[in-house]
Amino acid sequence: METQRAVVVPGERIYLSHILREDVPQFAAWFADLEVNTYLGRPGASFSLEQEQSWFDGLRHEDAPNFAIVVREGDRLIGSTGYMHLNQRHGTAELGIAIGDKSAWNQGYGAETMRLMADFGLTFLGLHTVYLSVYAFNQRGHRAYLKAGFKEAGRIRQAFVFNGVRYDRILMDCTREDLGPSRLSGLVGQL
Repeated sequence: METQRAVVVPGERIYLSHILREDVPQFAAWFADLEVNTYLGRPGASFSLEQEQSWFDGLRHEDAPNFAIVVREGDRLIGSTGYMHLNQRHGTAELGIAIGDKSAWNQGYGAETMRLMADFGLTFLGLHTVYLSVYAFNQRGHRAYLKAGFKEAGRIRQAFVFNGVRYDRILMDCTREDLGPSRLSGLVGQL
């Protein structure tokens, strides 16, 4: 019997849902891939089923929300997204995304996910600034973040090396002014 996923954060073509224990083998398959991990800033990394299980088990101890990314058509799991370094005092948090399903690359799902997550953080978590970093060779990711409403905040020059070539680490951030009015605030009817 297939598990029915809860739609936690609704989007147009995707939705964000809980990460389920039965998702772990799929994550392990994706994060064993050297290309996927290089785009995540971890060249040469390959993660086992046991490592992914340990990551999943640690999620329940996290204060920052993590979600599965699911394409509405077919309820297809394509990756995960989540916050790290959540600082309530200053209203800041780092946002990450991993689309492990390569057939979902270049489809606009990353931009939609990042916009939903930024809106979620600014609306429901009371954040002022959501930030992330991307390496300059990841042009697809950089374009998606710009499309989602993030702005370049600066660069750490030549901070990443792959195959003898150095790349900048691009720092990006987003505030309510960058994102515009919340599309998620309507989920709470009387506010």
